[in-house]
Amino acid sequence: MKQFNTMMNVGKVKYVVNYHDGVKTHEDGSPFFDIVTFSNKKKRNTFIRELTNQGYTEK
Repeated sequence: MKQFNTMMNVGKVKYVVNYHDGVKTHEDGSPFFDIVTFSNKKKRNTFIRELTNQGYTEK
């Protein structure tokens, strides 16, 4: 299942998007989330829109 979640104000980063493509896993079988960081809300929203167009759902 493709899914993503968002976080704000993590350390020095303003916006973080974690996303899992449903395939990548750690050695123990837990899902591996890729991370993208943004300092601009407009770019973050554009990336989230692209993810939802690809079939990702917000967790």
